[in-house]
Amino acid sequence: MFSKFQDFLLVVVLFYAIFRIGFGEGVTTVNLFILLCAVVAVISMALKRTGAYDRAHKQREEAMKKKEEEKKEL
Repeated sequence: MFSKFQDFLLVVVLFYAIFRIGFGEGVTTVNLFILLCAVVAVISMALKRTGAYDRAHKQREEAMKKKEEEKKEL
């Protein structure tokens, strides 16, 4: 339930940054920073929702186990 609320807040911040750039103060450093942070957060949210983080973590663990086994064999 809380993740949906976080997603909603993230979308609100994204639209707020776009609104400030388009109809407010224009392109300023602060507005660009807010927009950049919101875009990074949206990408992170999408990767979490698709399970890309979990798959990458599992692949990394498997690679580390393989590497340790190869060291033990030598």
